[in-house]
Amino acid sequence: MASTGIINATLLAIYVGSTKIDVQTSASLSLSQSTRKSLNKDSAGWESNFAGAKSWELSGDAEFEIDATEGYSALFAALIAGTQVAVKISTAVTGDKEYSGAAQITKLDMSAGVEENATISYSFTGSGALAEATISA
Repeated sequence: MASTGIINATLLAIYVGSTKIDVQTSASLSLSQSTRKSLNKDSAGWESNFAGAKSWELSGDAEFEIDATEGYSALFAALIAGTQVAVKISTAVTGDKEYSGAAQITKLDMSAGVEENATISYSFTGSGALAEATISA
């Protein structure tokens, strides 16, 4: 059954292929659209803007778990190889919307403070369109 009302953010996670990145602490989707400017002698000095290139990015953070199935090691391997990966952000709840596409891993950080949990951060930059779909059973 589809979620209603405000989504509990704990449900929303980033997946590489069909595997959720392990021990995530945050997930974010960002869409952008640049503009094309038009300014001419007939516009009385007023600039007009038109839709330009669109782009999208997924980013997130996770605790660093050395034996994670989909964690630092898998992301590292894909980044080093320059492999394009299928990614999505999803609640995995039937009837909810999810957003997916092909992307390059463009950032992978590891952080380890004294007496703190080690963490990783990662970013994926989309290649082509981002698709919206309804999750089916």
